[in-house]
Amino acid sequence: MRQVRRTCRNIAMNDRSELIEEIIRIEYAMLGRVHNLGGPAACQEQCDAFHLVRKSQFLTWSDALLESYARDLEDAEALGRNLVFEKYAWMMQPALPVEFAKVRHVLPDLSPERVARQEETIAVHKGWDEDFARRYPALSGRGRPLYTSEDTPASTSMETYLRGELSSYSDRTEQLYHDFVAACAAAGRNLTTEAREHQLRLEGWASLDAAEHALQAK
Repeated sequence: MRQVRRTCRNIAMNDRSELIEEIIRIEYAMLGRVHNLGGPAACQEQCDAFHLVRKSQFLTWSDALLESYARDLEDAEALGRNLVFEKYAWMMQPALPVEFAKVRHVLPDLSPERVARQEETIAVHKGWDEDFARRYPALSGRGRPLYTSEDTPASTSMETYLRGELSSYSDRTEQLYHDFVAACAAAGRNLTTEAREHQLRLEGWASLDAAEHALQAK
């Protein structure tokens, strides 16, 4: 974990991709230590796919966010916490309440103010997700359902996934992310679209439109 702190301090001088790669490496190690209901989840056995999705998300983030989240991971490991486990534990709450109740005691308490702030962030993301789904229905159809109301024991929505992820951040990182999302929305950015564009370009597609047209033609 010393590499994380060293990279954080030198982010202005080094390629930020190094920090992204280190964050993903630590997350994947944490994922490997999660005991999933019903056996290993697909993502635990698909390192390349996990790397692709996480890198696509982190490429949209500011340097300050990357630094703060890297510190979250470092602090968590020092305390014996697993932030990926905590994310997936929070995600069980809507569709697996009995299982969630069994692990709730190990999760941190979130203040009412923080929960309200997270919901503001989620509301912006839902708008972005809906806009992406309208513009790219075939690509959107390949992903998670959009809303928590669509959760099942076998399928978790984008809304629930984001709520779990936000709940795993430190107060510092969650506040930074809230402010970052608000600034992006004010500037007319759509982080859902940006992340999916990064993902598809990493997969070799020329553009979102090219991928959408190819899927619609099938």
